[in-house]
Amino acid sequence: MDRLNNERGFMLLNVIFLTLITSFAAMILMNALPRVKNPQSVLRLTAIHLANEQFAMIESKAAEGEFDLNYLGKPEDLTTENFSENIPITFNVTSTDKPNGNLHDVTVKVEWTVDGRENFVELERTIRVVPKE
Repeated sequence: MDRLNNERGFMLLNVIFLTLITSFAAMILMNALPRVKNPQSVLRLTAIHLANEQFAMIESKAAEGEFDLNYLGKPEDLTTENFSENIPITFNVTSTDKPNGNLHDVTVKVEWTVDGRENFVELERTIRVVPKE
């Protein structure tokens, strides 16, 4: 009889742990569901990443004394999948600048279209071009 009571205690612990694990899994899935249904936040983060990558490439060239506003990243980074419809989304990265001596106020604009709606992210940064010696 004593052994049966011990097994009931372990069974109760197993049920409690299983309930906790299931609740955590449900919370994770509930949190992920809006991202899958509305991937705009993911696409916006991708656009910000592309803009920051463009800034890094421009700054790298500027440190060598060159200034190039063309898209310098990998072309395959400009296309991603729309999670809800499996339609490829293409990003367009453009850069403009306002020169002031060896300083350039660079604006990088990343544009993309989803369901006929145009979206964009625009970031600015001041970049110094190191003169070649």
